[in-house]
Amino acid sequence: MKRPIIDREQIVSSFVKREIGKDTAVQLLGCTKRTLETYVKQYVVWKTAGLVDHRHSNNGKLTDGQKAAVVALKRADPWRSPRNIRDYFALPVTSITMRRLLCANGLTRENLKRVKAIQRFEAENPNDLWQTDIMGKITFKHLGDLYLIATLDDHSRFVPSGKWFKTQGKMNVFSVWFQSLSSCGIPTKMLQDEGSQYKARARFGLADYQWYAKQMGIELIWAPTAQCKGKIERFWKFVQRDFVPGILNRKT
Repeated sequence: MKRPIIDREQIVSSFVKREIGKDTAVQLLGCTKRTLETYVKQYVVWKTAGLVDHRHSNNGKLTDGQKAAVVALKRADPWRSPRNIRDYFALPVTSITMRRLLCANGLTRENLKRVKAIQRFEAENPNDLWQTDIMGKITFKHLGDLYLIATLDDHSRFVPSGKWFKTQGKMNVFSVWFQSLSSCGIPTKMLQDEGSQYKARARFGLADYQWYAKQMGIELIWAPTAQCKGKIERFWKFVQRDFVPGILNRKT
């Protein structure tokens, strides 16, 4: 039997604050570790509202009319992603269901390179590990070329901070890092690539980023490939496929 929402909030909050361990939280909630992870992700973003149970139903199916409307919209606006179309029509299905429908009608871009982590990994608690990166430039009609710099919590997928900049210099990296630390505290570890904004070129040198991380006791992990940063790479994919096309093609 599931606990009342008040009890669930107290237990999840205690787990997020590291007052209790995962095994204890699972036992108190009477759920699986996977369910606990879902609770944490939703609680970090939506607080108490994220812990409210939603009854499952058979609404995850599309009528023939809805399918036809989805296909017609995709053909009219090829830039729209499965998620964007689902939200446009407020359909009660997952983006995966939408993608399958588009794929069945030959309307997906299968040639796009899929970024997927080589091996599934997830930090056990919030703030155990953050990922940070700089997304390649995107050209906006009135703003020109912009770079998105962001940090992402490996456990919850929550984004502590993200900003658009004209350049990808280290001071812009520090601006996002400072905002992340100010709002969410200090992580135990950080994962990033070996770009000059993060790591010194000299063998025994220290970049400013490395020096400050050392002072705060943050362990730095260097990602040799993009696949090692799978979660933030998937966030970039969302920005590139859903967010930016939606902004560039907005009618109102």
